Amino acid sequence: MAAVRSNQDSTPVFIAFGFFPTYTTPPGEPTMFCPKCGTENLDNNFRCTKCQEVLHPSAHPAVVTSDETLGGMIPSKNTAALAAYYLGVFSAIPFLGIPLGIAALVLGIRGARNAREHPEVKGKVHAWVGIIAGGLFALLYLGIIGLMVVSSK
Repeated sequence: MAAVRSNQDSTPVFIAFGFFPTYTTPPGEPTMFCPKCGTENLDNNFRCTKCQEVLHPSAHPAVVTSDETLGGMIPSKNTAALAAYYLGVFSAIPFLGIPLGIAALVLGIRGARNAREHPEVKGKVHAWVGIIAGGLFALLYLGIIGLMVVSSK
């Protein structure tokens, strides 16, 4: 036989081996009723405490129909502009600046032409960064080498 004891709000609680305490909804908590069996459940319960019916079905996954998340920032469809951008940035490295700068200049021109002919691929800014940075650093390092050659004579 189970011992019956009362808690503060005089709700009976059964204490014995094999028995679970009776569950009552705490006062002031938001509740909802199970659509299958009508049992009152806490609002944050995922399943009904009596029949295990799902009370809050999971939301349907969102379907992405366009690729506008990074399309405006990273021109993944205009690889020449993207490569020109990175080569232009890395052409600031001494001794590597000349070959990387020339490659950035050529790829930047290709990427700008591609962005002008096909506006949906984007990448004008990346192409121009490659053209300006690549050309600037290539000329700078060629000038430094030229000055070193002239001053050594």
